[in-house]
Amino acid sequence: MSRGIRAVLILAAVLGIAAAVLLGGFRIHSIEITGNERNSSEKIRDDLIYDFLTENTLYFCWKYRTSTPAEDTPYLSGVQAKMLSPTSVRIIVAESTLIGQLEYNGNRVYFDSEGVVQEISQKVYDQVPYVSGVNIEEPVLYQKLTLDNQASLRTVLSITQLLVKSGLIPDSVNFDANGNMTLVLGQVTVELGRDEYLEEKIANLVQLYPEVSSQKGTLNMEGFTGKNEAITFREEAPAVEEETDTESAGSAEGQTGSETLAGVGTDSSAGGEEGTQDEDDNQEPPVEEEAPSAVFMVFDSSGTLRYDARVVNGEVVDSYGNPIDGCYVNEAGNVKDAYWNEIDPRTGQLIQP
Repeated sequence: MSRGIRAVLILAAVLGIAAAVLLGGFRIHSIEITGNERNSSEKIRDDLIYDFLTENTLYFCWKYRTSTPAEDTPYLSGVQAKMLSPTSVRIIVAESTLIGQLEYNGNRVYFDSEGVVQEISQKVYDQVPYVSGVNIEEPVLYQKLTLDNQASLRTVLSITQLLVKSGLIPDSVNFDANGNMTLVLGQVTVELGRDEYLEEKIANLVQLYPEVSSQKGTLNMEGFTGKNEAITFREEAPAVEEETDTESAGSAEGQTGSETLAGVGTDSSAGGEEGTQDEDDNQEPPVEEEAPSAVFMVFDSSGTLRYDARVVNGEVVDSYGNPIDGCYVNEAGNVKDAYWNEIDPRTGQLIQP
């Protein structure tokens, strides 16, 4: 046997032994999976490791050496593998984020930021916005939602993503037949209107909601664009337990009150003890000389937008009674802020020049 043939045989034998070691010695027998909450480890394992090649530790760890989506696991946004030993691996997964849920035939249909259906079940996840008022066709798992029109889907994805990102999860997001959106947050109803200036509306709602969360009423943001437009809050007055001789302010409106703002407070009631003491023995209810101030937005001297401005004793103050720098009441009785915006303190409306 010549030296050349002998060398070839030796090389072939070495390669065969190496291949046997690689294929037989590096086989996945033990798997550790972390990062999953909604999907079971068994499901993930079966979907990722399913043939002779993916059972090889070296190949599997090379394939998922960095976090990347896997074709066979559409419910995962990322998969990364680390070899612990020739026969064991650790798989770190990231599940697709649920940004919204709809109801179809008694089941909850959960979808991600692309509108892809990620789960159809009767489970209820509280931190996922619930959407009502839109029509969908029969949902198919891991396929995109089909709504009555594509524009509706874009709007649904936009509002739910903004809410999840802001951390402000409403009880429901309701659409009417004209595409107007209404959020329900506990006792507060938020009228957002059409799909316009949604980012500005949600950003301001995040700041406003803590101030009205303890009240019951409706926050109107339909016309808000992020500028100094007034935002109105119509508070539902509590039921009157006892009748009195004098009527409180807002009684002419029935059971609802109204205030214009952006950090919301409560309208002062008409009359009061001082006004009553100043009157002679008059059987008619006392009439205030000056209407109570609403709550409104102003820019102070530092350029900060203040949401709790009001007029008390002819001075522009915040909710704690502290004067707001750069703001004053002019001769016409209107408020001028540091940016020369003029606001009617009785209604909170911005006076257009």
